[in-house]
Amino acid sequence: MMLRRCIRRASSLQLRRALPAAGQTHHLTVSGQRRTYGISRRTDPLAPRVDLNTVEDEDVEAVLSPHQDRACASNSILLTVSSLTSPNYLDGKKKVYTADDLEYQEVLKDWADEEDIPLEDIFEEESSLDLLKKKRQPTHAEVEFREKQAKIQEELDSRTGRLWEERWTITDEEWMSTDTWEDIEEWSIKMATRKALESIKVWDGGVPTLEELSKLHLPQSLPDHPGHGTPSIHAKARKKHLSKRLRTAIQVSIADDLARILTLTSWEEKQEAVDELFEVIEDRVRQKEPVLAKLPDFKEQVEDGLEQVLRMIQSRVKGAKKGAAAEQTSSDESESPAPSSLAKEDLDKAIDVMGVHEEHAVPVFMDLLKVSHEQAQPDDASEEPSIKKSIPNFFAQSNESGVPNLVYPLNVHHKEGIGRMVEEWQLAANKETKRIMMRDGMKEIAAKIVEAANCCGGDTDDDKKGAARVFVTGKRGVGKTAALAGLVASARVSGHIVVYLPDGDRLRKHGFYIEPCSYREGLYNLPEIAKEFCEQLLLSHGEDLKEMTVSREDMGKHLSEDQITRLFSRANVDDESASELSMDKILDVGVNSTSLSSGCYGMVISALMNQTTKPFTVVMDEFNCYYDHGHYFHMDYCENVSKAIPINKITIFKPFLDAMGLYPAVVGNDIAQDDGTDNYAPMKWGSMIVAMSESRAVRQTFTRALTESARLQSQNDSSFHVVDLRRFNEVEVQHILYNFECTGIGRLRFDRGYTTLNPEEVEYLRLVSGGLGQPLLDACMLP
Repeated sequence: MMLRRCIRRASSLQLRRALPAAGQTHHLTVSGQRRTYGISRRTDPLAPRVDLNTVEDEDVEAVLSPHQDRACASNSILLTVSSLTSPNYLDGKKKVYTADDLEYQEVLKDWADEEDIPLEDIFEEESSLDLLKKKRQPTHAEVEFREKQAKIQEELDSRTGRLWEERWTITDEEWMSTDTWEDIEEWSIKMATRKALESIKVWDGGVPTLEELSKLHLPQSLPDHPGHGTPSIHAKARKKHLSKRLRTAIQVSIADDLARILTLTSWEEKQEAVDELFEVIEDRVRQKEPVLAKLPDFKEQVEDGLEQVLRMIQSRVKGAKKGAAAEQTSSDESESPAPSSLAKEDLDKAIDVMGVHEEHAVPVFMDLLKVSHEQAQPDDASEEPSIKKSIPNFFAQSNESGVPNLVYPLNVHHKEGIGRMVEEWQLAANKETKRIMMRDGMKEIAAKIVEAANCCGGDTDDDKKGAARVFVTGKRGVGKTAALAGLVASARVSGHIVVYLPDGDRLRKHGFYIEPCSYREGLYNLPEIAKEFCEQLLLSHGEDLKEMTVSREDMGKHLSEDQITRLFSRANVDDESASELSMDKILDVGVNSTSLSSGCYGMVISALMNQTTKPFTVVMDEFNCYYDHGHYFHMDYCENVSKAIPINKITIFKPFLDAMGLYPAVVGNDIAQDDGTDNYAPMKWGSMIVAMSESRAVRQTFTRALTESARLQSQNDSSFHVVDLRRFNEVEVQHILYNFECTGIGRLRFDRGYTTLNPEEVEYLRLVSGGLGQPLLDACMLP
């Protein structure tokens, strides 16, 4: 009875599925393009044209009519069940069931549960439910594909470093937190890791002199990136680096063998041992440098490198033996044979030709707040006085914005906003230190100044005093402004009188107003900017300028006789026969007089450039801005006011531009050399340092033309030098991050070493910053 009831129920169900609607052909047709969502009958328009888990035409070919008898219906049901259990039904694809399929299976389940009769006994074959549970055996191609995918996934899982899918998520705990800004823990130096505190190296005296800076052992910066337009320079530096790396691996591989060979006395034994080295050196270096081992000429490079290393060692051992023999001869007057062997310490030093055991160079920071205004005294009365000069008390202080006066007038300008050099100090939580990292570029500039000016060796004869001109270039954010600020501090500590113009972009266009010079025809004055310059020079070096004077004769080159009389009167000099005036009084008059400011500043600068009492240094940042399109116009220069006044026709800028002597072919204004200008000697004693700017709105054609003119000048003039500041290397980036952690900048303030102690995170920051200072600071500000 139960069997009949089940068959009738299944028959009605299957007939309802199989019989077509009225007016259609009586065939059991199923579309091959139909796909279902779950158990819904709604057709998916995006379904692929493939066979689905439905009854196919080839399985049921009988034509069913509305008047079929019960036996025919039963046969069709059995045929349909057979088709559901056929191999075509289990094709390995994802099986999707419709509502009718699920209902049909529920009928079979109910019948099996009630009668407790297995389905195999009814249909004499396995049920469709059991067959659905069985998994089709994968083919050989599918097995290989799965193994390949597993290897790829394993390789991806083994990779380390920061992933690109980092998400900025706010957890529920953070959303529900009621903490305020006052609840955040106050930063202290204790939050910095011990590794960062021990790795940071700060100059003991705060700021070194130029001579001390020129002798520092600092790491070499990276060469220019090949994408910056100089691939040959990068290729040359890369080849040199790989060669050094290969020779270093060779030295490490043969260290024990060399110690044994040098103890041999017979030449034949030494030659045999060296021959054995040539046989095994390739395998040893291949194990230490598996990447270099993939080079096509690896074997030849290793053999050539081994020969070079052996020759270097042989030469150094001979030199060490000669030195030891000379010392023994000088210490003992009696004749004694030269030592046949060296001490172990001397031998290890002679073998270390690649500097494997030497201390690696690390960056050194100068701290502008640790400089003392007291003169350094020698420890012993017999010692010579210290070369470091005393500095005014003004340089040991800071302004209201926290910027040290040692780099005055570098400041947060009230109109131009904050500069990137000062921004690092403003963002730091530690306000008790203001550091600048000394680099190899700064060392090179200091060496050029010391060599040319001879200004750091105590008393110097006038015939040995000279001047140097340095042109600094580099990519945007590489650290040109920081290098110039460090050189200004070092020059002032060395006793130089320094004129520092850090904002050339502002000076070339925000001069308030311009007027013709009443005494010097063809020149123009910027009275307000001149007053600002007088105040800066008087405030920073007023004590030094008290001892220096300007004669009436020199005043006559910048002021008329009536203006000179007014100058003496404003300086409270009642003696009409006075023939000179101290520079501090001249600058004081210039600060308070609009009509005399340009002449006062011009005569003081001219006197400083032609004196040999104190070294005089001029530092100008954003120098290429002066060669851009002009912003100062006057009817006396161009009646139609269509041409801008050249920057070297303005009295306060003319001495500096004439001293550099750069006149490129492509400029934004008519800068031309004046007749009689002496370009060889910009000043009698001192230096002049200018730097380019890539962050200002200056045409690249002007900047490139100016740089090419400077390089050409350096080839023809021994006193002119071009210094390229390059990217940070790995060691410099690591120490910059240590400094950020110790001073509390950005996300390194509270991460407690998560960044600095993670080599992969450090490499990530170096990658995203490109080895440049500004992008590195920006990257450290983001969480």
